[in-house]
Amino acid sequence: MSNDIEAGGPAAASESTPLVGDSPSSDQLNSSISSGSVTSTDDIKEELEKPWPATFERGIQILASPMLDVKKVADYTKSPSVRARYKKHPLNRGYDTPEPPTMTSSSPGTPAWLKKSLVRMKSLDYRFSDDNTAIYNKKQQQMQRNQQQFQAKKLDAHAYRQKILQERKQGGFASSAGDLVIDSEDLQDVDVTKSPGYRREKHMDKQRKRENMKSRRESSTSSSSASSSPSEAEDSSKSSFSQCTFNMANILMGVGMLGLPYVFKSAGWIGGTCVTIGFCLVTWKTSYYLGRALNGDPRPVHLFDGSDLTIKRMRKPVSSFPEIAREAFGDNGCICLSAVLYFELFSCLSIFFVSLGDHLHALFPNISQAKHMTIVAGILILPSALLRTPKLLSYLSMVGTFATVAVVSSVVASALYMFFTVGDSAGVEKEDYALYSSSGLPLAMGIVAYCFSGHAIVPSIYNSMQRPHEFERMIDLTYGVVLSACLFVAVSGYYMFGDDVDDQITISLEKRAGEGNLAMDCLTWLMILTACSKFTLTMFPLALGFEEMLTNILPSDLAMELVDSVVKIVLIFLALAVAIWFPSFSFLCSLVGLICTVIVSVIFPALANLRLFGPSLPLSEKLFGWVLVVGGTFVAVVGTIATVDADI
Repeated sequence: MSNDIEAGGPAAASESTPLVGDSPSSDQLNSSISSGSVTSTDDIKEELEKPWPATFERGIQILASPMLDVKKVADYTKSPSVRARYKKHPLNRGYDTPEPPTMTSSSPGTPAWLKKSLVRMKSLDYRFSDDNTAIYNKKQQQMQRNQQQFQAKKLDAHAYRQKILQERKQGGFASSAGDLVIDSEDLQDVDVTKSPGYRREKHMDKQRKRENMKSRRESSTSSSSASSSPSEAEDSSKSSFSQCTFNMANILMGVGMLGLPYVFKSAGWIGGTCVTIGFCLVTWKTSYYLGRALNGDPRPVHLFDGSDLTIKRMRKPVSSFPEIAREAFGDNGCICLSAVLYFELFSCLSIFFVSLGDHLHALFPNISQAKHMTIVAGILILPSALLRTPKLLSYLSMVGTFATVAVVSSVVASALYMFFTVGDSAGVEKEDYALYSSSGLPLAMGIVAYCFSGHAIVPSIYNSMQRPHEFERMIDLTYGVVLSACLFVAVSGYYMFGDDVDDQITISLEKRAGEGNLAMDCLTWLMILTACSKFTLTMFPLALGFEEMLTNILPSDLAMELVDSVVKIVLIFLALAVAIWFPSFSFLCSLVGLICTVIVSVIFPALANLRLFGPSLPLSEKLFGWVLVVGGTFVAVVGTIATVDADI
């Protein structure tokens, strides 16, 4: 009891003395609440103020992390708001053009949410009738009663407070610090819980304790960060260096890795090795270009770690892939590049269908590949088009990561097992190995290009880093790990099967294992689940791009939710039609790699670097950039023609 009513001293005891303790004022509470950051929902409402594709960066983030946060998935997959498009744009009018008519609440075509509700007002010549007077008097009497009850409670609180203060002055004893403390035996007849303001003050006391604990944590964090350099201050909401490396490697090591042994079959040992290493080095360099474009300066990113404040950026930093295109080539260039990005996402859906059909046909050979793909398309409508469960999508994002590790481990382990048990030939004749084949180089380059297609997600990785100045070091480590994994899979798969290898190494492993091999059956089912999960996740950023185009047409957000399902169902069956028409995994991967990946990952980064920072680049950088642009264009055009003409 004494602790609840302890005060700072007799001089401090007055009418304004709190009974429980000092509590933060309402102004302080309001300021602490208003200091929070803007919610993601507000960001989604404002994103459509930007030109198309405003939803690309938000949608592509669902592919940027192998382990998604359930709370963020709902924001990544939320359809664009229709109302955000009802905004006033400046009209590009010529001289002497009359002003447009003023929009009023009664104008035809005005949305209902813009119309102001009618306000009932009392006329000046209004006369009360007997019934109206009775109603008015009843309301007045109720207001008077409420006022009297409030005054009574106020007087009770005042009397109680005076009683407590009087007891403090008469019955308290002095502590060593000179404060007055009331003995609990002197106040046995005082029931503090009956005070009208007791519960409110107890609540405010709890609030004060929480605020004090929060301020102590913040002060300890700030003191620890102050002891280090400003560049070492970290944001806990962002990813560490190791997490970003893992995320980037997971993006690059996708379904395309399954076709790497087929690259060696098409181009031979020398051709496959040169194509794999060469394209890895090219995309490694263009990743540098994207990071520097995001940073707004052609110099290495690590120079902007904050240690040298004299270094200034040449341009303002940007945060997304379309923004780089808009800064370099304007709105028309951004639209063209975005169309290529969305076409690449759509092509990936068809590739996933073909992969599903091949693996299911390996397990159930009595059913054709086309029937398998059709059945899977009907099943995928539920998670892709009709459901948007964040927890389900967060689980699906982890499947691909586990499958990548399982495939690399299985292929390398199988190759090592055959090497130590069978010998150098692994049961394959030497005539079945090709040293070099020029006829298969276009197909091989396309498959390798598709394997390294991940530049569209580089801005998301860059923006998620705690220390963006470590971006280039992260890229170095990532490409070293990815190149090693790709070479292990390609060499091991070609070593085991030679020219008999399928365009997906898991299909060859399943055929050799035969029926009844539980380990290989589990690996095949894992690849089926991986293709389904990647199909579902890839659908969302693609559908958001089409939904954004319809925001000017649809009347409400409810209509947008209905259109969202229709768009996804249409995309599913269009991707199914392409997969049935071109049921070859290697052919589709090669076409997508030569057309889309070469543009997005080779030509565009080099050309944007020349466009943004051309005058300040050294001559060697300019020459190398133009070599990438011209060489990438040549590979894309000639390789696509050769791949289409080849008998695959």
